[in-house]
Amino acid sequence: MNRMDEEEGNGYTWESAYAEGLNIGSVLEEDDLGSVEKSIAKAIFEAKRNRRLTDRPSDVRLGIMRYVFLVFDFSKTMTEKAMLPTRLNVALQVLDNYVSKFFEQNPISQLGIILVKDRKAEKFVSLTGNQRLLKEALASLTETGCEGEFSLQNGLRLAYNNLKDFPSHCSKEILVVASSISTCDPSDILELFDSIKRENIKCFVVHMTGEMYVCKRLCAMTGGRHDVILDQGHFDMIMTDHVHPPKVNKELDGNLVRMGFPPHEVIRTAMFCACHKGEMADIRAGERGYRCPQCRARYCQIPTECKVCKLVLVSAPQLARASQHFRPLRAFAEIDTPEGKCFTCSRDLDARSFSCKRCSTIVCVDCDILLHESMGICPGCPLVLHEDD
Repeated sequence: MNRMDEEEGNGYTWESAYAEGLNIGSVLEEDDLGSVEKSIAKAIFEAKRNRRLTDRPSDVRLGIMRYVFLVFDFSKTMTEKAMLPTRLNVALQVLDNYVSKFFEQNPISQLGIILVKDRKAEKFVSLTGNQRLLKEALASLTETGCEGEFSLQNGLRLAYNNLKDFPSHCSKEILVVASSISTCDPSDILELFDSIKRENIKCFVVHMTGEMYVCKRLCAMTGGRHDVILDQGHFDMIMTDHVHPPKVNKELDGNLVRMGFPPHEVIRTAMFCACHKGEMADIRAGERGYRCPQCRARYCQIPTECKVCKLVLVSAPQLARASQHFRPLRAFAEIDTPEGKCFTCSRDLDARSFSCKRCSTIVCVDCDILLHESMGICPGCPLVLHEDD
């Protein structure tokens, strides 16, 4: 009996291989009510803190001209209430925020959406630089449309077929947001992984349920990253990480790219808009828009690639904002807060704050996030440089 008790206490021998190095209790601790929400919130806070204290790499080769396809799991598992009100509602809120941040930080990039449901993939939104179009498309999704099983292979193949013909100097990426812990594929998915790798397409997976070996292997083969979210806040933080352009291989081509800089002007002549596929509502004269400097085609928004002559249309401010990733703002040092106010917003400082390592300007946590994730500059450094002159 003692031997049997000992075996029951230790578990099966084969379980030790899976339990080795795994100590959930050291990561998630239950409170008096048996909840782990506080532990999750603490883990997310520490992750955000470490990210703020870590310098982003500078003087590296980045793919600032990005072509990204978002492969979105629209299967029946998205209707589950593991995240309230449903996984779909949470995902759509986070993705709407992601689209805004993506084009704020990548103004000369394009984003497309592929839906995967009932083991089939469909191109929901083609690659575009039109932020409004993407947000309207996401807002139109409802739970009634979630059907069947998820197919990772079909979603990846459709994205691969749309990205493989883009030039090698562009950063080609596939971002999978999945909820299902299984995939129903028609053939050997590993052959598709090899094809994706040969075309230098990076794949990233954000899973709402748990880690899948096939997704982890996909990311490892293509130089991407696999994440599993804890809650909506962690989901948003992970998606924010995918806003920044990834590093590119040194052996990729570094060709010059021809660009046009069309002015924002009043269109005097009624003409079809090239970006709306000839809708009658867009042929009125007297409205403002852009005209390709090479072929004179009309567009409502830039950046975009001219559908007629294939010229990349951007504005100078957009190009300048995209180049800020090459020399990102250095991480601020976390310090014990002295009495005083935040240099940026003039609010009273909290218990912990952040100081610029160059000019010693002290800012609050919220302003530190704003400066590093959106503005990319320290407001105190220009003043110090001016005083030195």
